[in-house]
Amino acid sequence: MKNKYVVGALLLILGLLIAIGPQKIFPVCEFNPEKAMKCHWMGKSEIGVGAVIAVIGLLQMVMDHAKVRQGLSMSAALLGLVTLLLPTKLIGVCMNVHMRCVTLTRPALLILGIAVMLVGGLSAYALNKVEK
Repeated sequence: MKNKYVVGALLLILGLLIAIGPQKIFPVCEFNPEKAMKCHWMGKSEIGVGAVIAVIGLLQMVMDHAKVRQGLSMSAALLGLVTLLLPTKLIGVCMNVHMRCVTLTRPALLILGIAVMLVGGLSAYALNKVEK
């Protein structure tokens, strides 16, 4: 029973870090209305992904049925993969290797995405064992 609160809290915190991080904690490049860099749009996309992960964390804490929580965990793991893909393949970051979005934002999002994938995947695996 306590496991759902631990997994839920971890996903909630990781989701909030993914959503808020590119804006405030490990920010992307400054917005320039004349030439918006793609790291700006990647950061905006991560707001949505992180918010959904945070909501999944909240749902993990309130749902009682193990199969529902297993589905939520699998969804979180897939969203962790999306977190990884946004700065690397889908949108990307700036081309200049000295920009802070390359040196700070992308590595932070990669670590957070891997953490979400691990928490979601391990939770789904553990919940699968509980049901059998």
